[in-house]
Amino acid sequence: MSKIHRSSAAPAMQLPPLNAVRAFEAAARLGSTVAAASELGVTHGAVSKQIAQLEGWLEVPLFDRTGVRLTPTGAGAQYAAALGEAFETIAVATRGVTQAARRAATVRVTTTTAFAASWLLPRLPEFQALHPEAEVWVSEKKGLVSLGAEGTADVALRMGRGPWPGVHAEPLMPDHLAPVCAPAMKARLRRPADLARVTLLHDADPRAAWHLWFEAAGLGRPAWGERGLHLADGALLLQAAVAGQGVALAYAKLAEPFLRDGRLVTPFEPTVPLGPTYWLVSPLRGTPTTRAARAFAAWVRAQAHRL
Repeated sequence: MSKIHRSSAAPAMQLPPLNAVRAFEAAARLGSTVAAASELGVTHGAVSKQIAQLEGWLEVPLFDRTGVRLTPTGAGAQYAAALGEAFETIAVATRGVTQAARRAATVRVTTTTAFAASWLLPRLPEFQALHPEAEVWVSEKKGLVSLGAEGTADVALRMGRGPWPGVHAEPLMPDHLAPVCAPAMKARLRRPADLARVTLLHDADPRAAWHLWFEAAGLGRPAWGERGLHLADGALLLQAAVAGQGVALAYAKLAEPFLRDGRLVTPFEPTVPLGPTYWLVSPLRGTPTTRAARAFAAWVRAQAHRL
């Protein structure tokens, strides 16, 4: 920690009792020792005593006590105004220090609802246990947002082909597409062509289009392949599949929690490999902007490499 070195030739700073200064400034500003006592959380008698202490230290009367009202003297009014400006300067400096400290301990993450719900949120308790000082803010956005100190997020977790211009995009994990459904629906499906007899659940994401799987399964592009329920988000897609509303073509890593606990099953092969699918996106220079953001990025990398 750096130290402030004062020249031996410089005079020592002469400061009056600071509690007395606070009491006087509040009483002068509010026009009452009672109001000052309420603001400072002390008794009326304590404020009066502190003002008297300050007047004794200064050897200058600060209030005119000849009338009923508490009226500052000329010197007292000037002193109160200067103290008010000094306290405001201190308050501004204090806010700057505390906000900077809080900013360093905050990581703002933007991702999609599906990735947050299925992959990130179940793992977040581990990050918070490792970094209890960090404060994580997660927001949902399908498109890219501005990143860094001047942006709306520190890091983004994105799905797609990547990379994208104007940001540093680091591939985290590959994935593949697989049909998934509730266990009760699987009994109705013996071969891929049986999908014509059930409701298909479609993700709005073009990378998860059913025609990719139909072609891999040797079905071509059947006319019935576009029918069914179309959903705007992968999280809704999985919830609809869990509820037994149809068969979804899902990102396997997003469906993983549901497959693991048996709420969803895969009725048959094949799967469709996608290659790099999930990305850690940071400002163009490639380094997240805060200490917490850097810790979060390192943790996400470790989580991805476990899989």
